[in-house]
Amino acid sequence: MILVVLEHDGQRLRKGALEAISRARQLSTLGPIAGVVIGENTQAVAQEAAQYLPTVYAAEVGGYTAEKWAEAAYVAVQKSGAQVVVATGSRQSRTWTARLAYKMKAGLMEDTLETSTDGQHIIGLRYSFLNRVTEKQKAALPVVFTAKPNTTPPAEPAGSGTVEVLEVNLPLTVEVLERLSEQKKGVSLSEATVVVTGGRGLGSPEAFATVEELAGALGAAVGATRAVVDAGWRPYSEQVGQTGKTVQPNLYIALAVSGAVQHQAGMNKSKYIVAVNKDAEAPIFKIADYGIVGDVHQVLPALVDAAKKLKD
Repeated sequence: MILVVLEHDGQRLRKGALEAISRARQLSTLGPIAGVVIGENTQAVAQEAAQYLPTVYAAEVGGYTAEKWAEAAYVAVQKSGAQVVVATGSRQSRTWTARLAYKMKAGLMEDTLETSTDGQHIIGLRYSFLNRVTEKQKAALPVVFTAKPNTTPPAEPAGSGTVEVLEVNLPLTVEVLERLSEQKKGVSLSEATVVVTGGRGLGSPEAFATVEELAGALGAAVGATRAVVDAGWRPYSEQVGQTGKTVQPNLYIALAVSGAVQHQAGMNKSKYIVAVNKDAEAPIFKIADYGIVGDVHQVLPALVDAAKKLKD
């Protein structure tokens, strides 16, 4: 049995959840697949999940804490008899998967690019050394593993499954009393197929207005380098790089981004990379598919005009 822990936004499954279902289907020789939706007001999301999985457990545990998710997932493991647990490779999953692996006495494999099985083990491929090296891991069952976002095609619906309410008794030691979340408009950075990132070379936070204009014309998400975020020009939620988010869009546009190795670690697996920088020796050009050496303040408006014409 395989169990997929399904991330959601309270209303819909996240793209990463559909990718995790695809990974589970690739391991179907290990047995049937079930899913679990954890959180509050889970019924609507669980009904959506039942379009992809034959059995879905709905666990009402209230607002998120790592302790709640680990306990609810463990109850679902016991209920289903799962030997493999699949989850999205997100920041949230990193807070609870280790707890679950400990409860299951299972191996933990994080941010896998692909996975397979020989019937007794899970074999996973992942990046290491700032995404410059791939390494193969093998762990004996039981195993908990996460699927790195944007590395697996999202699952397609497969019929109509059933939803079962899961009772979870929570011996809480920590409770969240208040949660404040940033209300971000536009495309989610982690799920975007096109990302437009601005660097410190833009010169000011006001210059990001044109970056946002280009992103809007392309249906893209806006990203930022660590230097930009540290300067307070953009929020941390937009940071791309080793200490920010890892993205793997079809198109990555780097505007006035020098391309230090820490930044490359978060975007160097993008399908196509377009770079604009006045420094012809900037490291970003070494990995770019297309490069423009020039003043970003002259090139960027031209890109916006071209994008708008294509859109029209």
